[in-house]
Amino acid sequence: MSGGTGGSAGTLGAVAAGSAWTVEAGLRALRRGGNAVDAAVAASVMAGVAEPLLTGMGGGGIATLRMRGEVEVCDMFGAVPGMGSPSGAHAPMEDLVVDFGPTRQTFHVGPASVSVPGLPTGLWAMHQRHGKLPMTELVAFAAEAAERGVPVTPTFELVLSMLWPVQERDPVSRALFSREGRPLKAGDTFRNPDLARTLRAYGEAGPSAILQGDVGEAILATLGPDGRLTRADLQHYTARFSSAIRYAYRDAKVYVPGPPSIAGLLVCQAMRALEDHGPMPELMTIRQLSFMCHALARADHTRRGRLRHHLFHPAFVSGFLQALAPEEMGEDDVHSAGHGPGQPGGSREGRPPRMPGNTTHISVVDAQGNAVAITHSLGETAGRAVPGAGLLLNNFLGEPDVNPPDVSLPVGGRLMTMCCPTLVELGGAVHALGSSGSSRIRSAILHGVVLLTDFGLPPDEVVQSPRSHLEDGVLYIETDGAPRSLIEAVGTLGWKLRPFERSHLFFGGLNIASGEGRSFSGAGDPRRAGAFAAC
Repeated sequence: MSGGTGGSAGTLGAVAAGSAWTVEAGLRALRRGGNAVDAAVAASVMAGVAEPLLTGMGGGGIATLRMRGEVEVCDMFGAVPGMGSPSGAHAPMEDLVVDFGPTRQTFHVGPASVSVPGLPTGLWAMHQRHGKLPMTELVAFAAEAAERGVPVTPTFELVLSMLWPVQERDPVSRALFSREGRPLKAGDTFRNPDLARTLRAYGEAGPSAILQGDVGEAILATLGPDGRLTRADLQHYTARFSSAIRYAYRDAKVYVPGPPSIAGLLVCQAMRALEDHGPMPELMTIRQLSFMCHALARADHTRRGRLRHHLFHPAFVSGFLQALAPEEMGEDDVHSAGHGPGQPGGSREGRPPRMPGNTTHISVVDAQGNAVAITHSLGETAGRAVPGAGLLLNNFLGEPDVNPPDVSLPVGGRLMTMCCPTLVELGGAVHALGSSGSSRIRSAILHGVVLLTDFGLPPDEVVQSPRSHLEDGVLYIETDGAPRSLIEAVGTLGWKLRPFERSHLFFGGLNIASGEGRSFSGAGDPRRAGAFAAC
């Protein structure tokens, strides 16, 4: 298996992802003559095997693609179910409180939390539009791995330990992720032969092999009378292709997704804020950190406002981008928004951070200048596995950021997401980047763009650099690798602080693959056991 957090080699392309197995699946597609889309599809299918609690065919996501010089977005995120006559239209979700030591969190899971999965249709649509290799070939390695088994890594074990209270409620899921009555641990082997059969059928027949027929019926039977999902939901789901939002930041062209992604707009707003401050100060100085914090604070202020109420209005995106005026980001504006010194909201140490966010990201570039950044997720899973199919189902309806309780989303409409797969064109290079980490995705993307563009750092240094995130008036910051003078000065910024002495998976998993002709570089984020390789 390929691995590592950086490097450059090869003449065909490069892949960065959350698992060495995921990377290897993408590289195999490139070696067999595939392009960046083939590699991204193969890697995405493998991620559901090697990173099964983070993603899979029961989930959804978003991809930003650069093919033959044209950039577009493929929206394959979860949709609101309820077409026809859902048996569980008004069924409540199951609330599960999990104690994580420094904090407790309530998960909303169960049959009523499952939205329409978009990944099977989206990957197929990407492949039909741009792929070169047969889909049967792209799923073969993942199917073989599911059958023979993949090693349980420390990161796999950690994620399972956090989600075990969700998984152990369902006997099928419990059996899948346990050995001799205990959750799988690092060094064990994870096998899912039922998923192997499902993936091979998908390679032959496409989305109908999962969303219809025996597997589709098994999904509905698994949800039972409390499920909101219907046959009509599964049959009528379509992937959507649209133009990416293009933002000219400094000397770079940055491409992010629009709705249903919220993060794309927030990243644009943060970049606008940085430009309004003027040239970026020297890296790792208090002034440079202040610039970043104010930009992140402005985006967070917008995130907590009425953005989600207008996200899907036809004219909203163009109006939002036009409204990014130069005077938007003054310090007085930030502090008046409730983020500055003296505002209520907890002690100086900050509130306990939220869960890390169970998502994964894959970045691919090839020798033809094509690039794909794709982020997908299962949420925390619904705590239900489909017997005989090896599929886990998402709990997107139970995530307040995805399905806000104060916003009425129409049946068949998309849910909202923080997924923000991003492409950056800078000089003659193209960088594909993205991150896991829920609300921290926007911060990870901004750090990536700034370090690539303002400071010209190579991807491995970008990924390993200390990261910060500002949310609800609390500054979460990694201090490992930062100068002592900067650490001592952070307190003068006036934010409520939550320092992390070492790099931490809380800050997401920023995976980058970069290409310029046949020269490749990249990095998988060590915070989440990311991997990178070229071929």
